[in-house]
Amino acid sequence: MRLRRSWLIPIVGALILASVPVVRAQVGQNGQTAPVEKRGARFMTYNIQWLAENENPDRIKNLKSVIGNIKPDIIAVQEISSLKALRQVFDQNYEIALLDDPKEAQEVGIVVKKPWKIESSGLVFTDPQLDFAFPGKRDVMRAVVVNPQGDKLTVYSTHMKSRRGGRATTDPQREQHASLLAAFIKEKNEPHVAIGGDMNDAPDDRSVNILETGDPKAPAGRVTPKLMVNVCDRLNEQDYVTIGMSFYFRGQALTPISRGAKADNDRLRGKDYEFPRDVKVRESFFDNILVSPPLFRVSPPTATVYAGADALRGRGGRVNVPDSGPVEYVEKGDRASDHLPVYYDIRFP
Repeated sequence: MRLRRSWLIPIVGALILASVPVVRAQVGQNGQTAPVEKRGARFMTYNIQWLAENENPDRIKNLKSVIGNIKPDIIAVQEISSLKALRQVFDQNYEIALLDDPKEAQEVGIVVKKPWKIESSGLVFTDPQLDFAFPGKRDVMRAVVVNPQGDKLTVYSTHMKSRRGGRATTDPQREQHASLLAAFIKEKNEPHVAIGGDMNDAPDDRSVNILETGDPKAPAGRVTPKLMVNVCDRLNEQDYVTIGMSFYFRGQALTPISRGAKADNDRLRGKDYEFPRDVKVRESFFDNILVSPPLFRVSPPTATVYAGADALRGRGGRVNVPDSGPVEYVEKGDRASDHLPVYYDIRFP
């Protein structure tokens, strides 16, 4: 993604300002650490927020701690500057699918932990004429991954256009992104599919519902899943969020709930508004996981948002994103990300 003018973006909180919070975070209990035993192949989505080469060593420690606690087998990642940057977090025990274009600072990728293997991989929507829906090289990474037992999973890592520039104004970009991806998945007609990504929309917004139903005209709100099942729907209904929680960190894990988050997202749907002036709740649920119906039928009913201390602590960095030319990493902080990872255990029929 490239912004139309130069922005100095404080990674410490594009979505959070130091004012009196409208909502209260809840101190986490045991449920905020990943279960010791997996209930299937653990799939995770994680926006690692402007991950660059030569990162702050403390940030890498926090990221490795998050990965070590969740223990994912398959990871959809977003906002990656290069393969070298990603290798700071994932060593040679992992296989990586990434374009690794030196001109793109926000790539999407897929990572698997051995003995899982990447059988094939590649970007899906590379035609420049589709840049409206897929800014820059955020063209959706697709990989077919396989385990030693022969179970195959087709994975998509995606990063939809942000709401910067106006939510209603940018809605068509996210909706077109979802429509094209849904049509592609329909055409492939594969039984075992998982999508993970920062969709910059909540689980019941139109763009995400298009992925669930396969219908480009899908409405917002509750829909009947057909093409895919969003395993984050229940979390969204309970006001869980995946971005904005680090502001509330006081040394302990949190339950990532911001009361009123869903209602406020619904209230502002279809509108352009000034952030944060016009919002009541600044935290949002943007990081979604969807799986194909055959997988959902034999897997757990819902995903988990991880909000351990290692995912929240530290200071964000700053980047300068010019109209053209490379991104400038002004200050490299030590916080893992402004997003929280979401994970889900997939079973195979």
